[in-house]
Amino acid sequence: MRKTAAVAVLCLLSSSLFAQMKVTKPAAKTQRAPLAATGTRTADPTKFSRISMDDAIKLYKSNQAVFVDVRSNEQFSYGHIKGALSIPGSQLVKRYAEVPPRKTVILYCACSAEQSSGRAASDLAAHGVRNVFALKGGWEEWKSKGQPTAVGPK
Repeated sequence: MRKTAAVAVLCLLSSSLFAQMKVTKPAAKTQRAPLAATGTRTADPTKFSRISMDDAIKLYKSNQAVFVDVRSNEQFSYGHIKGALSIPGSQLVKRYAEVPPRKTVILYCACSAEQSSGRAASDLAAHGVRNVFALKGGWEEWKSKGQPTAVGPK
């Protein structure tokens, strides 16, 4: 009888202790939401998403994209896409919070094969930024097509 009473007491104690436990969810990490809407592209530095000049121009005209010049500040001051941000590629990951959220991010450089803008796009994608593209043809093609440009630091 002692064993039965001891077991009953242990069961009663364990159920009352369990009832007093509060289950709490771990605090959610607060992170900045990714910049744009649909799927992240590959973070492989040799593979990155490119956007055609025609598609980029459409997004530019509808104000649905932010253009980021990844060339040096000096190159930017000699000429850039009107309204573009100047964030050199070496600073982009540290400064990506300056890029307005919920827009397609189009990076460009002066390279004909998007080497610098592609590397920057890959870096941002690796850090969770979505809808990032390197502009095919870059600055030189934009300029040659007569699209809006500006000079100076802003």
